[in-house]
Amino acid sequence: MHLRLFKIPLGFLITGFLWALFSHPLLAALDNGFGLGMHKTISSINHFGFVGFVSVILYFQIKGQNKRLVESEVQYRRLFESNPNPMWIYRVNDLRFVKVNRAALDLYGYNNDEFLAMDIMEIRPEADRERLENFVRSLSPGVNKSGTWKHLKKSGEILFVSIVTYDLVFNREVCRLVMATNVTDMVLKEEKIKAQNATLHEIAWSNSHEIRRSLCSVMSLTALLKDSTDESERKEYIQLLQDCTQDFDGILKKNNQKIDSLKED
Repeated sequence: MHLRLFKIPLGFLITGFLWALFSHPLLAALDNGFGLGMHKTISSINHFGFVGFVSVILYFQIKGQNKRLVESEVQYRRLFESNPNPMWIYRVNDLRFVKVNRAALDLYGYNNDEFLAMDIMEIRPEADRERLENFVRSLSPGVNKSGTWKHLKKSGEILFVSIVTYDLVFNREVCRLVMATNVTDMVLKEEKIKAQNATLHEIAWSNSHEIRRSLCSVMSLTALLKDSTDESERKEYIQLLQDCTQDFDGILKKNNQKIDSLKED
């Protein structure tokens, strides 16, 4: 990149040096050979010739450089527009959108004019906006991996997106380029796994505490009933056994419902 910056002035320097080195002796020899005696005229022609020659070289150099710049601009524009990940550019001073790619329009459900009429706060849940404003103001220059945030589609549906930002100057304004990767499915799967693990933990705790407690009660009452000879005591033990078995059955049904809900998920 640094060599390209010096390409045109270096070419101009080399051309000028070679012209000065060879043109004056050559024209002087021609003047002496033909005895024209037109030193001033020849010198002027030499100077104008040099200017014309260098102008032509500079024209083609600048034309080629401009063509490369245009091609590079088109390439980067296509890279932005056709990127499968949602991307946008917003102004740092007021957080308003200034450029949005097709993937962002498709994901969020807004058209281009609607997007450009909003700022980045309007695609966030109300509860996250203050935290976002503080976070944006504290970003350091350069590339920033901002983590996973909640976003809102036009329909009100919640999205989870992983954000990467990069500072740049766009249309002579200080802006920030954002690439948002939709990780909603992954986040929901993680939350589902966490919920399933919590349910399994509850079932395991129930098996080790509630069911064992009821089972111990049944075993103790059965032993007492076996050893009892008093009819009133036996009736009382039988009633307690019925209560324990009902409690035991209720715990089993509750755990089975939890297991069935895991199967449905």
